Amino acid sequence: MIQLGNPFSKQEIAAALAAEVTAVHTFFAAIPAAQFFAAPAGVWTPADNLVHLIKSIAPVSMALNLPKTALRIRFGWVSHETRPLPQVRHTYVHEALANGGQAGGPFLPEVTGEPTAAHQASILAKWQEKGAALQAALGKWSDKALDSYLLPHPLLGKMTVREILFFTLYHNLHHVNDVQRLLHQPETEWFDP
Repeated sequence: MIQLGNPFSKQEIAAALAAEVTAVHTFFAAIPAAQFFAAPAGVWTPADNLVHLIKSIAPVSMALNLPKTALRIRFGWVSHETRPLPQVRHTYVHEALANGGQAGGPFLPEVTGEPTAAHQASILAKWQEKGAALQAALGKWSDKALDSYLLPHPLLGKMTVREILFFTLYHNLHHVNDVQRLLHQPETEWFDP
């Protein structure tokens, strides 16, 4: 798995996102299909985790493809400085999750179909597709614009686009870490200093 580090510039975020999309795919592809679709009751399966990640990055990609004027009208003006990735991570883990925050509504995974290698491959292909779409959408943004527009997060409120991308990078790694724990593998989650 990759070490996330502390990307900040658009170029650094794009490179981290590209590496992470590949690393997440590689990680989930290496899980045998029987394990990919299995978990104890009340725990998300590896498939659930990956579907959740797909559902989480899709709206970010969609938002980055909207006209910037629409984002301004819908979400308003930025009134705070962009927080660095370690601070976004800290707020998510130590405030949102620590206070009971969890995925809901459209972000809940719904894995249907047979637990086969072919089904696993189709989920992995969807991850690749959505990851590539997010990377392409990011390519249309300037570094300055990442700090000039807001997007909503269901647990963290309005965040700059750069902060949403920081969250996305950390969130992907967070769920890989969850699956590693489920599979009794060493965790590789990035922690802030």
